[in-house]
Amino acid sequence: MEKIKHTRKPSFSRTITTYIKNVKSGKIPSGIHLKNAIARYERDRKNKIFIFKKNKVEQVINYIATLKHFMGRHAGKNFILEPWQVFVVANIYGFYFRKGNKRRFQNVYLEIARKNGKTALVCALVLYHLAADDEAGAECLLTANSLEQAKIDFQMSYGFVHGLDPDNKVYKTRFKDIYIEETNSFIKVLASDSSRLDGYNCSCGVIDEYHSAPDARVRDVIRSSQGMRAEPMLLTITTAGFDKTLPCYDLRTVATEIIQGIKTDETFFSIIYSIDEEDDWADPKVWKKSNPNLGVTVNEDFLAREVLQAKNSPADETGVKTKNLNVWCDSSSTWIPDDYVLASQLPISYEFFENQSEPTFVGVDLASNVDLTAVSYLYVSGDTYYFKTDTYIPMDTLRSDKHFDKELYKEWVYSKYLKTTNGNVTDYSFILKDILMMHSLNEIFSIYYDKWNANQFAITATDEGLNMVPFSQSIANFNNYTKEFERLILSGKIFIDDSPVTRYCLRNVEIKMDWNGNVKPVKSAERKKIDSVISMISALGAYMDYQDDYKGTNIF
Repeated sequence: MEKIKHTRKPSFSRTITTYIKNVKSGKIPSGIHLKNAIARYERDRKNKIFIFKKNKVEQVINYIATLKHFMGRHAGKNFILEPWQVFVVANIYGFYFRKGNKRRFQNVYLEIARKNGKTALVCALVLYHLAADDEAGAECLLTANSLEQAKIDFQMSYGFVHGLDPDNKVYKTRFKDIYIEETNSFIKVLASDSSRLDGYNCSCGVIDEYHSAPDARVRDVIRSSQGMRAEPMLLTITTAGFDKTLPCYDLRTVATEIIQGIKTDETFFSIIYSIDEEDDWADPKVWKKSNPNLGVTVNEDFLAREVLQAKNSPADETGVKTKNLNVWCDSSSTWIPDDYVLASQLPISYEFFENQSEPTFVGVDLASNVDLTAVSYLYVSGDTYYFKTDTYIPMDTLRSDKHFDKELYKEWVYSKYLKTTNGNVTDYSFILKDILMMHSLNEIFSIYYDKWNANQFAITATDEGLNMVPFSQSIANFNNYTKEFERLILSGKIFIDDSPVTRYCLRNVEIKMDWNGNVKPVKSAERKKIDSVISMISALGAYMDYQDDYKGTNIF
């Protein structure tokens, strides 16, 4: 195979050292997620379970430097990585496990604002995996969630190849693929369709703009196709999105927990360039947090015009914050920020409630017969509140082609966060058995429930000795309990069992307010569910009413 000459041998170590120094000093404005990624990098350089191979990083950087830009003011120039890109590449390709001598990172999540060159970077990396990663028979799959984005990715890859090898001596190009005959390696560019991914033995997979993926099927298929590869790579790149119920935000949540040290996955690398929760998004001083290529590929005057337009036209605000500043905007009025929700989560089991000194309180949201039902158990110790919520769905709902969230529900069922009942409607007797089991572990004082569609359930539960209390769904009735729930979670006094279903429901909440200032959680969109939120607030209502009516009395 003909060798393509390298044009540059960079000293990346000095670049990274300077970059980290400038981030820490504040010379480069940086968000918390980047700072956490740098802290992880520094820890891992000292961790003896890893080897850091500088020659492997240089190999990737040198290869990318042979590529030439072919659009805009950088056209004709070699692709010389910016310091932030060097840091990303060094993380992905530098770390190896000492035991086994295999590349550490197999799974990458990169989130960054538009126009910062993420597509160019990932196409360059895919070409490296095609030609220079020492992988015979490399199969590189470049997927996107739309045909339009897939075409952009292919045009970028083709443009790099044409500048590198204009006579097609090494790289052969066809309509939707690039291949190297000598090593039997190829890149295929596909729109997001999991049915077309079967049969591949993927060595490097890319999912571009994952924020708009309706489910995780394509990503799962690519991952499962990599099982026979010694050093597979899955690159997921995206800008922030508008819908936190889609799988990208769940992946982002895992990514942030790993770089914070809350969870551990030594094969998952993530880096997120975003402004912080407390930042004023319209302040030019914070824009570089989301736009590390500000002044390089992102024009500051252009960004200023976009922000000014958003300030003058609220209808444009969400779009600018999401795409230009990489801020997830699921709703026009977020109730409880995700940071507080994540901080409140603990692995709370049934056994936690066993033989406690105080009673348990329960809220039930039976919802519709064919969708989610939620049951929340609350135990209060001192001024700390512990919630465990079970959610249920009829099995036939998972088989319905008409249900929008079917694939999401299937993932939850597989992970055992969502329980199924037989048939095409919710089996309330199945739910009642779970409640009675909890009652046997610790006395349930009262169960607050919505009377709508629950008469027979309430009668049966009462016959079993449970104290069933109708709970009005009016905004006036919800007001005090909703405000107290918000106060408690924002003050760190609530712990919620670690469940993606509960996180999903909390993200879907908007607050409805009447003329008297009463508030109640409502859905931000009709298809989005908030059942777990309603059941938790109902359980809190049961406890608050118990405190008002029975505090100081000896009823147990």
